Amino acid sequence: MLEKPPEKRLPSVSRAAASPTAIVLAGAGVAIGVAAHLPIAVIVVLGAAGYGAKVGWTATRRRIALRKRAERRLNRIDPWSVAEPWRGYTARALDARKRYHQLTQDCPPGAVADYLAGAAPKVDAAVEEEWALARSGASMTGPPGRADQVAHELAQVQSSLSKAQGADRGPFEARESALASELRSLRSMEAVSNQLSARLSELSAQLEGVVAASGTLVAGAGAAGTDLSTLSSELTSLTRALDEAKSIMATAPPGDGGG
Repeated sequence: MLEKPPEKRLPSVSRAAASPTAIVLAGAGVAIGVAAHLPIAVIVVLGAAGYGAKVGWTATRRRIALRKRAERRLNRIDPWSVAEPWRGYTARALDARKRYHQLTQDCPPGAVADYLAGAAPKVDAAVEEEWALARSGASMTGPPGRADQVAHELAQVQSSLSKAQGADRGPFEARESALASELRSLRSMEAVSNQLSARLSELSAQLEGVVAASGTLVAGAGAAGTDLSTLSSELTSLTRALDEAKSIMATAPPGDGGG
C-alpha cells in the first residue's frame, strides 16, 4: 500500500519570536548600546534590530520553505489525488519504477548494469509522462452520469419546444442550444477519456514489460553473449506508447485537460 511521507515541519515565526536566540540577540543589541554609552533611544533600536533580525530571517526561511513545498506537491506523483482508473495506472507505473531501480541496484557491475543505469532516466521520464496524462484524464472526467442527465434534459426541452408557439419558443430554443453544446462537449471528452484510458493501460503494461526484460537481464548478468536487444525493444515500445498516448490529448476539447 502506498503511504504518504510526513511533511517536514516549517519554520514558525511565532516560535522564532519566543525563541532563546531572538531574546539573546535582542539582549546583545542592548548590551552593545549600554557598553558604548549610547542614548536610551538608540539602545532600544539596537535591541529591536537584533530581535527583528531573528524573526525576519525566520519569516524569510518560512516563505522559501512554503514555495519549495508547493513545488514538491506539484511535482510529486500522488495516485490518491486522482480517481480510478487513473489512480490504478499511476500506481502501476510507480511500482514498475520502484522495481526497475531495485534491479539496477541489484545488478552486478558490468555491461548490463551500465545499460540499466543509462536507461533509468527514460523509465523515470515515462512514469512522469504517464502521471501527467493521468491527471489530464482525471480532469476530463465529469460528474458520473452528467452526460445522461444533460441528454435527458435536452430531450425534455425539445419536446416542449415542439409544442411551443411564436414568442414562447425563444426560451426553449436558447435552452436547447445550451444543452446541445454541453452534451457535445461531454461526449467529446468522454470519447477522449476512454481512448486515453486504454492507452495508459497499454503504457503501464509496457513499463512492466521493461521491468520484466530487465529482470531477465539481471538474472543472467555476467553470462557470455548477454543479449540487450529485448530490453532495447521494450524501451522503444514504451516510447512509442507514450507518443500515442500524448497524441490523443491533441484531440481533447480546448480547456478540458488538453494542456
